[in-house]
Amino acid sequence: MALRTSVIVNGVNNLSDARYCAGMGVDIIGFNLKLDDPKHVQPQTLKEIMGWVAGVQTAGEFLRARPDVINELADEFNLDLIQLDLPYLIDEIEEINRPVIQKVVINKDTVESELHETMELYSPYVHSFIICSDDFDTIDETNTRFLASLAKKFRIYLGFGVDKSNVHQVLKTIKPTGIVLIGGHEIKPGLKDYDELAEIFEEIEEA
Repeated sequence: MALRTSVIVNGVNNLSDARYCAGMGVDIIGFNLKLDDPKHVQPQTLKEIMGWVAGVQTAGEFLRARPDVINELADEFNLDLIQLDLPYLIDEIEEINRPVIQKVVINKDTVESELHETMELYSPYVHSFIICSDDFDTIDETNTRFLASLAKKFRIYLGFGVDKSNVHQVLKTIKPTGIVLIGGHEIKPGLKDYDELAEIFEEIEEA
C-alpha cells in the first residue's frame, strides 16, 4: 500500500500495531522509550517487534535521557532514528549517533519569527521536526498560514489537528513532509481497534 504523504506512527507498544502500520505503508514507527512513563514499551516486547517488522524505519521516543543512554538503547534495539520530545541543546544532538527528529511545541503566544530562527539553527542537525501544540486542537484559519510557512522552509510532520475530515485540505494547503498518528494499547493480545487509523489511511491512500 502506498500513501500520499509520509506518516509517522508514535507510541507503538505492541506487535499488532507495528505489523499493521508496516503493512499500511507507514514510513516511521515510533516506540515510547521514556523509562519514567508507564506507557513505555517493554524491552522484551520491542525485541519481539523488531524481529518481525521489516520495510519500515524505527524510531525511539525520548524525553530527558542523556545522549549516551539514547545511543546505548539505539544500538541495543537497532533503531534507525531518535525522536526527542523535549528540546535538546545542539551539542547534545551532535552526540546522538542516529538522525534526530525534534519535536517543537507551538501555542497562541508563539512568535513566528523567533520560531523560524530557532528552527533555522537546528535544521542542519536534525532529520526533521514534529510540530505539536498545547493550545490548538485543530488546523484552521488561525494557524494554517503559520504552518505553511514552516513547511516551506523545513521538513515538518504535523502532530496535531489532522483527522479524516481535513487531511486532504491540510496536505494541499500546508504541504508538510508528513503527518504523525498515534498507536495505542491492544484490547487484548493480538486484538486492536484500528478504526481511527484506518479512516485516515483510507483518505491518504494512493489511488
